[in-house]
This record gives sequence, structure tokens and C-alpha cells, in this order.
Amino acid sequence: MPDEQGQDRIAIIGMGIRLPGAGRDLDRFWHNIENGIEAMTFFERDQLLSWGVPEEVIDHPDFVPARSVLDDYDRFDGRLFSYSPQDSVLMDPQQRVLLECAWGALEHAGYAPIAPDGNRIAVHVGTGLNVYLLDVLWPNARAVKSAGGLQILISSDKDFAATRIAYKLNLQGTAFTVQTACSTSLVAVHLAVQSLLTYEADIALAGAATVAPPTRRGHLYEPGGIFSPDGRCRTFDNAAQGTVDADGAGILVLKRLEDAVRDNDTIHAVIAGTAAVNDGARKAGFTAPGPEGQATAIRSALAVAGVDPDTIGLIEAHGTGTILGDPIEVSALRAVFGTDRGDNPRCALGALKSIMGHLDTAAGVVGVIKTVLALKHRTIPPVARFTEANPALELEKSVLYVPTTATEWPTIDGVRRAGVSSFGIGGTNTHVVLEEAPPKVRTDRRRRPVSELILVSAKTEQAATESLTRVNDFVAGTKPEDLADVAFTLRTGRVEFPWRGFIIRTPDEDLKPLRPVRRASAQAAERGVAFFFSGGGRLPGSPHTYNVDPHFRTIVDRGYAELRSRDSEPDLETRERAGRFALALAWVDTLQRRGVRAAAMVGQGVGAVASACAAGVLSFGDGIDLAVRRPRTGATLAAPGTPLYTRDGTPITAEQATDIDYWVARFDEPHDREFAPPTTGPDPAAWLEIGTQVLAHPDVEPPPMSNGLDKMLGTVGLLWEMGIGGPWAEELDLGRSRVPVPGYPFAPTRHYLDIPATAKERHL
Repeated sequence: MPDEQGQDRIAIIGMGIRLPGAGRDLDRFWHNIENGIEAMTFFERDQLLSWGVPEEVIDHPDFVPARSVLDDYDRFDGRLFSYSPQDSVLMDPQQRVLLECAWGALEHAGYAPIAPDGNRIAVHVGTGLNVYLLDVLWPNARAVKSAGGLQILISSDKDFAATRIAYKLNLQGTAFTVQTACSTSLVAVHLAVQSLLTYEADIALAGAATVAPPTRRGHLYEPGGIFSPDGRCRTFDNAAQGTVDADGAGILVLKRLEDAVRDNDTIHAVIAGTAAVNDGARKAGFTAPGPEGQATAIRSALAVAGVDPDTIGLIEAHGTGTILGDPIEVSALRAVFGTDRGDNPRCALGALKSIMGHLDTAAGVVGVIKTVLALKHRTIPPVARFTEANPALELEKSVLYVPTTATEWPTIDGVRRAGVSSFGIGGTNTHVVLEEAPPKVRTDRRRRPVSELILVSAKTEQAATESLTRVNDFVAGTKPEDLADVAFTLRTGRVEFPWRGFIIRTPDEDLKPLRPVRRASAQAAERGVAFFFSGGGRLPGSPHTYNVDPHFRTIVDRGYAELRSRDSEPDLETRERAGRFALALAWVDTLQRRGVRAAAMVGQGVGAVASACAAGVLSFGDGIDLAVRRPRTGATLAAPGTPLYTRDGTPITAEQATDIDYWVARFDEPHDREFAPPTTGPDPAAWLEIGTQVLAHPDVEPPPMSNGLDKMLGTVGLLWEMGIGGPWAEELDLGRSRVPVPGYPFAPTRHYLDIPATAKERHL
């Protein structure tokens, strides 16, 4: 969906974070942003000593014991990714965090984190310096000797950050590790956009992580340097004296906008243009910022986007809060945005560092995520602790201002747009232009909501139980018209694990108590399910299913239409025979469209003929002919595609199956009112009784349901729990959207080496 000048747009369809004060929770992150809640932590002397920070450093008068840190920096769900405890403890924690972020971001986008073969999903990520290796792992001689040099290298080197994600998630597009210091993650976004625009990839992940061990929880303040003297970052403020280090990570999932619209993805925001340049030698020193290079990056991104600077409502700045950096950055912005924009509202400045400090390699992508959330909430967030502007910024000579409270974000020319900057030490400058997502056009063809089968699985029983509870709480608050999207996303956008559970969510009934999760069985999947066609049950069967399922209704209507074509006034007995026959086949079709196919079939009476039709022996019309006792002369019957058995478990031979007289006799045989599968013959993992409704006879009690459709969905859920079932028919998912729903409940455990005594001599 290109803009009026023809430039392509990129959709942001998924986001994953691990951030101080927010963890993995995007809503909590936005709450902190909107309210200016800082994430900095200040540490006690005893804590620092226990972590290996040298005493003389702690007692230095300029030492500031502050950093924004992750609560679970030392934990990792290695079991989910099939890593042993030894491998997990050796791995750079930054790469562990990136793995979990990538998983969460793909789930947030509604795509299974372990992708199918043939995908073109690219990965562009980076990490900070592996201080864990320097401070913790390398000084531990026993661990290093046990692991060996090659394993230490593979576990620790930055080179493997992207390829590790690609390997573990089966992502088969390009996998590049990006390193440009502080601008790493935004450069990764820029490169991911390029890979999509050149059709090198169809989906791209982009982001970075920076996580340091507790030995680095603090800094030495130097006047005029980049670090704050009191552990707080006051971006753009007259009292600004530096920033604070922070740990965290973020990953975006990107897709060409036209593809995202076509595939009904949830679009959180749109990347209109990106650019990356380097200062070269146009600055005072290698580590100094360069206003010309920054301005060039911003201008270039706006030009790529085809966007007028006067339509930008927010700039998420690099915003270091340093005496030197803030004025240089604002001077570059003044050069691009000028001093007047007519009647358009002024452009707000944003600064993530004011609540979190400097995320180093991850700063840019988290700035994008912050801005995407602001666009979604249509809110200009505040810059925390801002009281008075640094006069050197000369904001009064610009269209820029610093917001101190969260305010409504007005549109300019009918749209909200923003820019995000990230500038790396060494001079690589990057800028991204964002737009709010286009209005969602619903393509739901259903006239009214119906019951939905919600599937949940996990690698362990505990995780599956937790996931089922979280999903149950989520669907309890979901609007009935959105249930189908939730069910579709959880069924197609998740990895299928052994421990499984399900929920039947009905639009007009209370949620039922949760049933225990169960473990799927490879043996059950191999044995499969058998259909027992009873030919019984009350008529009309399931009026509710007839009313809400057009495929079901078509088969039932066809049965009665063909009956009337043969007998304009059939008697009640004939109508019942034809109706039971058509209903049985309608249920078979309903099950097959939901991935349930029989490994064997048994039938009695009308059910025997229905089983022959379901197995491909008879045509639908032949079955109706038998119902009116007018078998077609010379009918050509085929050998069964599914094994057929008699009521006593005897296999039906090919000769019997292709003999029309055999089926004439079977149609009129008596049938039992009670379900009575054969004790010999087929040995399925479960039996389904198919009559005018579907009744499950597995090894556990099925959930109580009020109508035939819900009973059928419960049956599909029970079989899926056992490991039986396959993909659903595509037509069932027409118009469905991938939407954000609860993701995998990571079960991180501690995988972290203790600080050896020799490491306690290491200085910051």
C-alpha cells in the first residue's frame, strides 16, 4: 500500500520487550511511559560487595550506585529452547534475552515462533559487550576448562546472536548480527526494512539487547562526561548532567504493509521511511556527536518517506541528557524542522532515557516501541523530571517543545506521524519515520458470533496450566465478535507442544470450569480415531449447527433436496432415513474440516451406508437412492479409502464394499440404541459416535455442552489434547485476523555462575 509518491511502507506487526520496570509487559511499559515512572535502581553497599564490585570503587566519592536493571537478568527458560543447564549458564545473557524476545515478538504478531520450512523470515539483531564473559565466566577457571574453548566462543561471541535465533526458531531468511554501538538496534530496523523492500525477506525481526552482570551496577561520574552525578537522566533540562546505564531488549516484527493488510495482520504502526549515515570526520572527535550527520539522517529518512517535516508531531530523541549531546541534537533538529510550521501544532520531543537511562545497543528499537505505543494510544508522553529547558537548546527559536504531562496527540493533515533517532558513538546515525496504523477494515463474513474452540499448549504441565488460566481470563473479557480471531491466532500462531488444554467459549454463556491439561501421545496419534456410525439420535439433530454453519447446512439441505427429487411425498420413515444419512455425512464433513479424519469406520443400519459414503465407496446420491429403497441399477462402487468394519469388528472386503446389494441389506439391519463399538478389529485411541450429533467416547469425560456444535468442538478439543488432529480447512479461517493474545508463559530458572573470588579484584 504505497503512499502518493510511490514509496513502500512497512508494517510493524509484532513487538517483544524485556525492560526494567516492565518485564515483558507492553501495557505496563506504556503505563510507565505515560506517567513518567522511572525504572532506575539504586544499590546498597553490601549488595555491590556481594556482586564483586571492588571496595575501593564503591567508596570512591564519584561512584554512583545506579542502573536500570532487569529483575530476572540471571534467569532463562532453557528448557523451552532445548538447551541444557550447562549450555544455558555459558551463554551470553544478552543472547538468551534476545531468544525469548524473538519468541514473544513472533507470538505477539500471531505467528508460530518455530516457523515452517520454506519461510523467508530474516533476523537483524545486535548485542552489547559481553561483560558476563569478562567479569563472571572467564575468571571461573573450572567452568572454562570444563566447557572448552570452542563452546565458550559459540556461547559468547556476538557473531552468533542472529544465527542462534535463526537456528532455534527455524528462520530461513538472512541472519545478520549488527554492531554500530548505541545505534545498533535502529540500524537493525533500517536493514530489516531494506530486506523487505528488496523482497529478500517476507517477514523480518529487528532489535538488540544489552545486559550487564551485577559487577557493572554503577558508574564513576566525570564532569562533562556521559554519566549522571546522581543516577538520574534529565534530558533537555537545564540541570542535565548525563545519563545512567540500563539493561533491556526489544525486537520488532516487520512486514510489507500491503502483505500485512492482505493477511489480516494486526498493524501497530507503519514505518514510512528510514535512513542511516555516518558523520565521517565532520565532528570534534571520534566519540563526539556531529550535528551535520544527524541532520542528514533525519532529512534522508523524511525524503525516503515522502513526508513533510511539518507533519511530524513527535520526535523520540536520542536524548542522552548530557551537556554536550542535547544541544547538538536539538540544533540538528532545528536545522531540519525550521522555526515555523504555520497553523500546525508544534512538534513534541520525547526521551526514553528520562525514565530508563541508556539502553545502549537496544536504545533505538525500544524508542520505536515506545513511539508505536504512543501512536496507538494517540498520546504525547511526557519527558520525566523536566522543569526548565537548557538555554543552549534555543527551543524558542524552533517548532519544538518538551511535554511535561501526557496529552492528547492531535493529527496533522489527518494523520499522526513521528520520528525516532538513534546516534552511535563512532558516528553511525539513524532515523526512522513512523505513521499510525491505517484503519482496520474487517472482512469477517460471519453474520453473528458462534462458539469457538480455544487451543493452548506448552512444553511442561505447569506452563500449560498457567497458559490455560491466562488465556481463560483473556477470553472472559473478549468481545463475542472478536472470539474467532483469538481462536484462529492461538490455533495457527503458536507452536504445538505436548501438554495441552482447551476452552469452548460460547458468546452467550458463562465460562465453564477449566479442565486439567493433558499430555499428547505419539501412540495415540498413530492409532488415530475411529468413527462409529450409529444411525441413531434425535431428529432434527442440531438446529443450532444448521443455522450457523453454512457447510453443514448445505449437506443437510442436499439430502432433503435429493430425496424430494426422487419422491415428492416421502413417508416419515423415508424422510428419517434420508435425514439421518445426510446428518451423519454433514458431521463427518464438519470434523474433517477441523482436522479430524477417521483411521477406521464402523456402521450399523443407516450409519453403515453413511460410513460407506464417507469412505468413498458410495456417492451421496447412491445413499439417498438406498434411503428410498431404489438402488441405482449398475451403480459403480469404489474400494473404500478408509478401512470399513462390521459391527462385530470383521473387516469389510473389497468385494463386499463394491456390491450394491450388500449395502441394501445393511441399510435395513437393526441397530442398538446404545453405543457398542466392536471389541475386535480396529484399535483406535478414541471412538466417535456419529448419529444426528457427534458424541466422543475417549478415556476421559468430555465437557458438558448444551448443543451439537459445542459438543463437536469439545470432541475436536479432546482429540487434539490426545495428539489426534490436523490442519483446519482454509475456508474456516477466511476473514480471520491475527491479533495479540497471551503468549507463552516462560518458565525461567537461574542459569548464572557465581562470581569467583578472583573476579572480585576486577575494576569497573
